[in-house]
Amino acid sequence: MGWVLLLAATATPRWRELSERPGYPRDLSFSDGLLECCVEAWGAPLAQLGSACRALPEDTTHFWPMRVLRAATVGSLLLGALAYTLAMLGARWGAPPPRPNLVATAGLLLMLAGAMYLGAASYMAHRVLQDLASPQTLLADRFRLGTCLYLGWSGGAAEVLAGVCLATSFCRKRGFVGGPAAAPYEVDY
Repeated sequence: MGWVLLLAATATPRWRELSERPGYPRDLSFSDGLLECCVEAWGAPLAQLGSACRALPEDTTHFWPMRVLRAATVGSLLLGALAYTLAMLGARWGAPPPRPNLVATAGLLLMLAGAMYLGAASYMAHRVLQDLASPQTLLADRFRLGTCLYLGWSGGAAEVLAGVCLATSFCRKRGFVGGPAAAPYEVDY
């Protein structure tokens, strides 16, 4: 679930949003993401225009924090996919015994992937709130936190929690935590 939320948060251009921009009709909504920016018409007179998205401007994509954010989010997605693959290979439910060290490694990688995404979403939220509080920011550029930041936080937290569960669910001995079944005991009546 966490990985799917992070994938949706990365691909969707809703990291920061502005619903009423000065100098534009009230029926237009603006949003930016990591890969593109969009303008959406939702009022009755402009509803037939729909939504138009385009790639982020060149000066924004070459800004080093944006490059770091993109690298962190894509790296987190790839690391999460690798962790889930390792977990599936290590927790074989069939005849061969499970590999607890492989599952624990997958859990640690999953915790790292979730923490990377939490850091990226938190940095973006910090930048948006900093621009919102700054008196030098123009009214036309006062974006608010977008819904993808909330998806990123919840997906990152879910991945960290899943990583903790994976890392601690298998003991270091052979087999599962429960071990072999206890021998029956006798009762004197």
